[in-house]
Amino acid sequence: MNTPTSTYHFVQPLDVLMIRGNKSFGGDGQHGEAVMPPWPSLFAGAFRSALLGKDAGQLASFAHADNRLAGELGAVLGSRDDPGSFAIHWLSLARLDAEVDTPLAIVPLPADLVAFDDPRVSTLVSLQPSQPPAGTLASGDLPLVAQLRIARQIKPQGGRWLDAAGLAAHLRGELPTRTLSSADLFKRETRLGIALDHGSRTAADGALYTSEAIALDSSVGFLVGCEGDNGQLAKSGHLRLGGDGKGARHRETAFSAPVMPLPEIGASRCFRIILATPGLFTGGWLPERVARCGIAEYRLQGDGFSARLACAAVPRFDTISGWDLARQQPKTAQRVAPSGSVYWFDDLVGDVGKLAEWVARGLWGDNPDRQRRAEGFNRAWLGLWRRSTQ
Repeated sequence: MNTPTSTYHFVQPLDVLMIRGNKSFGGDGQHGEAVMPPWPSLFAGAFRSALLGKDAGQLASFAHADNRLAGELGAVLGSRDDPGSFAIHWLSLARLDAEVDTPLAIVPLPADLVAFDDPRVSTLVSLQPSQPPAGTLASGDLPLVAQLRIARQIKPQGGRWLDAAGLAAHLRGELPTRTLSSADLFKRETRLGIALDHGSRTAADGALYTSEAIALDSSVGFLVGCEGDNGQLAKSGHLRLGGDGKGARHRETAFSAPVMPLPEIGASRCFRIILATPGLFTGGWLPERVARCGIAEYRLQGDGFSARLACAAVPRFDTISGWDLARQQPKTAQRVAPSGSVYWFDDLVGDVGKLAEWVARGLWGDNPDRQRRAEGFNRAWLGLWRRSTQ
């Protein structure tokens, strides 16, 4: 299997961003919340539109026909229903390193890490999979439950992020030394709008609404990994990004993704899978290729490897949707396991290299949704699971 060509781009908005979620708004008194971090489909659409926008004739042909475009661009973009080789394989926030002018990745805190702002406990604590205490009820039927072990009942702190060094340490099974706050990276601003009368296309009387805008720090942007563009994507340029078509600039940049600790995983036969982007799974919260095998046992069955799913930390479901520019209609709303969800596996049998290859390509099995695959959903990191207590 040939590996698609891969590049990374640093994307910086020129204005605030309107990153809309799956809820419609605009009526009297309604409020539109921003999704942060955004879905990878936002950038898939922006880069695909930039590729099509180089030629107005090709743009019209793509929007009004299901046939592939001619030439290399057609192979890259495919058709409306059958995407070509182009896909998003990495999405994170990033901050420019002033000394080397290189963006450093920043990701939301995974579900197996909890941050505190209290001197009586550690600033960062990891969840520990263990047997549920006798007499307690646990959701699901996995053998272990992810438990938070602290001496005091203290409210966790939200809006925390890991930098590249912290993510690398976490994948090695180590506790990161620090976190970043959302306030250090971006601010949420409220904007006032007036709903339109669709008949007259004028402002509706008294129909005010508000929406959230994201204002990134001047050194902060998005790091986007693109594969399969086959040289069609410019090394720098401009994008229309998010609601209202706000402008952004992009440029190709050097980036090295975190190294997966394969020797350690091979020795311990235990690992974690952490969702880097939302997971669109046919089994709901269960990743693709994980199925029930007997009573209260789930196994991951891949090509040349298998493992037991021992524990999971999956926050409340999200819902993704979007807007289909080619058809000028909403995309179907779908439930997803949120990014940051964590799955612990043990009893690994087979080739750890084949496991790593599958994770690197995205957690896809027989799911036929090639469009969502190209948009960058189901991307994940492979990390070590150290069976230790705090």
